[in-house]
Amino acid sequence: MLEIRRKRLSIYFALFILFSIWLVEVLFLAATYYNNNIKLEDKLKIRVKWVENVLINKEEYLEKIKNNDYAMKSLLEKALDWVTITQWNNRIIWTINQEYFNKLNSFYDSKNKKYYVSTFWQNWEYKIIISETNQYSYYNLLIELLYFLLFTLPFSLLFYALWYFFVGKNFRPIREVIASLEDFSANINHELKTPIAEVISTLSLTKELWKNYEKAIDTSLNSAHKIAKILDSMLWIINLVDSSFKKEKVDLVLELNRIIEDNEKKIAEKQIKIKKNYWKKSFTLNINKEHFNICVGNILKNAIKYSNEKWIIEISFEGWIIEVKDNGIGIEEKNLANIFSRYFRENYLKEEWFWLWLSLVKKITDINSWKIEIESKKDQWTKVIINFNK
Repeated sequence: MLEIRRKRLSIYFALFILFSIWLVEVLFLAATYYNNNIKLEDKLKIRVKWVENVLINKEEYLEKIKNNDYAMKSLLEKALDWVTITQWNNRIIWTINQEYFNKLNSFYDSKNKKYYVSTFWQNWEYKIIISETNQYSYYNLLIELLYFLLFTLPFSLLFYALWYFFVGKNFRPIREVIASLEDFSANINHELKTPIAEVISTLSLTKELWKNYEKAIDTSLNSAHKIAKILDSMLWIINLVDSSFKKEKVDLVLELNRIIEDNEKKIAEKQIKIKKNYWKKSFTLNINKEHFNICVGNILKNAIKYSNEKWIIEISFEGWIIEVKDNGIGIEEKNLANIFSRYFRENYLKEEWFWLWLSLVKKITDINSWKIEIESKKDQWTKVIINFNK
């Protein structure tokens, strides 16, 4: 769908630019036609005055011509070039074809000529018809416009390609979000099916056997908790589609201590000792508090969940970096590269929702430009490092 929209937008843009250029050219040619034809008409009016002067002083000019006044003859030839003069509709001087004598009502254009007609009285009526080559006639300008349209057509492909590239570049985050949601939807479907199937099978079995009610309820409750956690992770990932979020000054040391306090119950249940390897009383950073709590909170919860009882979890905080190290089941080195994939899980990690939350943590670190790394040794320890410095 996005690709279809991308092509349509590119076509619309190319056509918009093309039609805009054509419109500008049409307006330019119209202005050129109007402006130059007015100038040409003024020029023809001036020439009419010359011709009228010739008619007024006709006898004088004829006398000079008879006396072989070549200067006067040359001047008259220039003044009367492409001029037709009629006396009572009878031609006395002409250089224009007979076909134009029936069109003497006003000046008008032919394909390449402009004609101007004027009536002059000197004892009797004269009509003066002047023809002038018009480089800006409507015919010439239409031909020019046609060539321009044909010339710009190939550029529409260039406009299309440029906009296709531009739209594709701006659509890339949308495509990534859609791909992420499609991937998430497919995976969440798989994740939900497992606990739901457990609830259905457990309740069905209990109904048939009429016993083991307590075990069935415990199993169903566990499955329901899994579903709730999966839905929570789904809600958070969907909310992260919009990467705009509020930033504020956050005391990371204070928030880190609060996260530890929130998990005191789980820590006490496994008799785990939290070793704080940081001595700063305060460290302020301009970040999103909720994102910080989700990332560090989930990392600590995983450390508690997969640590051995009565062991130590070390939390280090120095500069911009927080490290959480647990002594637990660990992860095989070959699998560390896939640790944030929602489709990947180690066989011995049975909690499906665990991977959704890890994926959420990675999503948050990416949109905040934080850096997260995981180091681990199978059956010994796992260390998660988050660098908050961009």
